[in-house]
Amino acid sequence: MPEALEPADLEAGVVAFLKSRATLVPLVGERVFAGELPENQAAAMPRKAIVLKSSGGVSITGNSFVLQDAQRIDVFAFGETPHEAAKLMRVIALELKLLRRSVHAGVLLQSANTASGASGDREPQVEWPRMFQSFQIFHALTKVEQE
Repeated sequence: MPEALEPADLEAGVVAFLKSRATLVPLVGERVFAGELPENQAAAMPRKAIVLKSSGGVSITGNSFVLQDAQRIDVFAFGETPHEAAKLMRVIALELKLLRRSVHAGVLLQSANTASGASGDREPQVEWPRMFQSFQIFHALTKVEQE
């Protein structure tokens, strides 16, 4: 009987990838989060931070038994001002374009493609400046050992 497979946590893999990028570390430090901004970060906002959220999209391998797929991830770049949020988003977008096959937090990330252009707005209720952009991340569906 085959060994049990553990599902990959795509958001954790992309968070780990972004936290490893030398161009982002001086800008956001450890402030890269999956799902939402943690409550303990709110008192220091607005400042630079990144939040990733999985969102919808069409499966490119849905009619197969391939254990890889593409998932759309919405990226929110926060900044002290709208201009700072936009600058941070440009760095994030470039880093994701540079993503090559690698393992981060047990997730095999293959590639990232832009799924939308960047758009600016403010976080509802609190009005923190932010930019938003979607990316399609091609990845393994099962957890893998670090390479």
